[in-house]
Amino acid sequence: MILTDKEILNRLKKQEITIKPLPTQEQIQPTSIDLRLSNDYLSPIRTEQAIDLKNEEQKYQQLTASALILPAGEFVLASTKEWIEVPKNLTARVEGRSSIGRLGIAIHVTAGFIDAGFKGNITLEIKNLSNNSLILHEGMRICQIVFEELTGEPTRVYGEAGNKYQGQKGTTPSLIYYDEDNVPNGA
Repeated sequence: MILTDKEILNRLKKQEITIKPLPTQEQIQPTSIDLRLSNDYLSPIRTEQAIDLKNEEQKYQQLTASALILPAGEFVLASTKEWIEVPKNLTARVEGRSSIGRLGIAIHVTAGFIDAGFKGNITLEIKNLSNNSLILHEGMRICQIVFEELTGEPTRVYGEAGNKYQGQKGTTPSLIYYDEDNVPNGA
């Protein structure tokens, strides 16, 4: 069951869901809360050689900007201004806003799911699919979070299962090379 604005606000008031800072009236949608863009970015550094996901970490250039020009076809990691805490009886999804998507901006390339128990800023995988450079501005409503009630409580919540992104602050790069099952062939 997807929570309505009334239910989200009620759970925020009871401190069952945490969104800091609290959303403004403009951010509250019928079944979601709009989240805002921070000024913290990670831009993947291009390399001529393929990056071996089992052995190498992607290198990034860290950027801080109140306005960032994202060229056509380019990709950048960014973060929400909001700190989110999802209780153990809910899950959440981050979705792009329609107004942003209609400009050709994909907000999460593939990782929009947020497990029960997650705490942290949400890292966004932003891709400019348009033919034009677009300027991203700190504080703009960039995406929305949707909360869904679970049919029961999970055995382990996020953070109890060796999860790498619990408590992340700001934009966080891929940590795939920490996966225990991600070892080189023959090792």
